Amino acid sequence: MKIRRANIAETNELLQLTSNVMGESSMGYVQSDINIGYNVFSPLLNNGAYYLIAVKDHWIIGWVLIGPDFNPIHTEKTGSILSIYVFPDYRNEGVGKQLMMRALKELQQQNYRKVHLNVYTGNPAKILYEKLGFHDVSTVMEINLN
Repeated sequence: MKIRRANIAETNELLQLTSNVMGESSMGYVQSDINIGYNVFSPLLNNGAYYLIAVKDHWIIGWVLIGPDFNPIHTEKTGSILSIYVFPDYRNEGVGKQLMMRALKELQQQNYRKVHLNVYTGNPAKILYEKLGFHDVSTVMEINLN
């Protein structure tokens, strides 16, 4: 397996794939919708975010989308893991961990001091994030009013 930065054609393909897996990665909270996906991820890609891909036998088996964090309250240069996904056939083989380690290395080389990510309640990937040193910083809460 090789990890590298996605080219333009791969980025366009991954933008669609990222939109298609939003439901799974959000534990069903967000519907997989190509229009929502484009509205969420295109501005990020236009402002410095990019995909790192895991490739095996010329096939993309997973990706991580990284870039700057635009939260105005941060006083230090903060990067963000915006999306990570490993195709089901390649899970539990360390692909996600290798993608995350490469992403963290790249963000560190770009002089980011911290890295944030958002993980939905119940997402099993949280275990990996904690093993890599991530910890809870805040909790988002909501109430339905209908």
